[in-house]
Amino acid sequence: MMTGVKDLKLWQEAVALAGEALRAARNHGRKELPWFMDEMVGAAIAVATGIAEGYGRGDAFDQQRVFEKARRSLTAFETHLAIARHAAALPQDALAALAARATTVSRLLAGFLTFIERQKAAEVEEGTRRISPATPSSPLRKTLDEIYCA
Repeated sequence: MMTGVKDLKLWQEAVALAGEALRAARNHGRKELPWFMDEMVGAAIAVATGIAEGYGRGDAFDQQRVFEKARRSLTAFETHLAIARHAAALPQDALAALAARATTVSRLLAGFLTFIERQKAAEVEEGTRRISPATPSSPLRKTLDEIYCA
């Protein structure tokens, strides 16, 4: 049984991505580019905090909107990685590790959003009342727990 956002595999991966980005910027980032490293790390942190915020939303539509915002932050982070690669702002091994983690987060987030969208469509088709995925007793929450929890 899931007890909170900390059990969500998507959140765990997003937090790990932000932590790795922070560590890479601190240990390997070029010292003349602190503003760039701050923006890159900020984008990674925005992904993790967006997922946490979305998880806590009570309405499925509201939750989906916040998760979409987290996906936009992930796209911004991936753009920062591409720029860092071209500018040689981080070592290749650090860039590869961050890119791999970002891919995992992207895959999990896309699956999460697809599931929420399908659930909303089924509820509309059946004419049932929307039940928030954040409600611990909702059928959607139980299914999401089974799919996305560690």
